[in-house]
Amino acid sequence: MDEHQTALKALRTTHGGVAFIQLADELSRSRQRLESSKEDRQAASLVKDYGLNVMLMLLKKGARLHEHRTKGPLTVQVVAGVVRFVAANSHNELAAGTILAVDRDVPHSVEALEESVLLLTTALG
Repeated sequence: MDEHQTALKALRTTHGGVAFIQLADELSRSRQRLESSKEDRQAASLVKDYGLNVMLMLLKKGARLHEHRTKGPLTVQVVAGVVRFVAANSHNELAAGTILAVDRDVPHSVEALEESVLLLTTALG
């Protein structure tokens, strides 16, 4: 099993287990996939188990996530770049180092004002 397969296997922990993720490695892999595609975004689930989903998302400048809702509450952490986050009729510009929390079932959208990296954590219902 190569290093990447080992990392993917760690995404789903066993009961009482631990998943160890090297964010820099995941970011590098996601950047390579984004650069080699025609898409304006790349997302990878880092953890998806026991009611928790942690997703790494890279957005090219101008990329949009149209209005949608989540079944559970979520946090958006801006790792790099700047995004416009619209929720509950509030327009917020979020820069690197910012964390925003949103309750379940709140309509929200995202637009990358520059190339951006987000870490999204959602509680799964």
